[in-house]
Amino acid sequence: MTFAELDDVIGQTGRRSLATRLVFMLADALDQYRKGINLDDFEKQSGFVRTNIRAVASALREHGVIDIYYYDENSSDELCLMSPTSPRGRWSKQHYRLSGPVKTLFKRNS
Repeated sequence: MTFAELDDVIGQTGRRSLATRLVFMLADALDQYRKGINLDDFEKQSGFVRTNIRAVASALREHGVIDIYYYDENSSDELCLMSPTSPRGRWSKQHYRLSGPVKTLFKRNS
């Protein structure tokens, strides 16, 4: 992926500022040795509305910019297991990570 392609995808989401903020916060997370950010934390830090965040995240995932993982804080085994599929439907929480091609573009590891 190139920066021009990333810019095109961000524009296609229809919510450029939200999409840009999500991508850049994910790059910052990597710089802080975290793999990504969850929906709740992004919502609190960014001030964007949850419904819009989920829509933009889905669009970015469709274009290979981010990966969405799901976790369940209330699992009976007391572990927050990450999964690329939603194990409990709407009760699973979203966690966002930059995709491999975007990490490479930003020259980030992990």
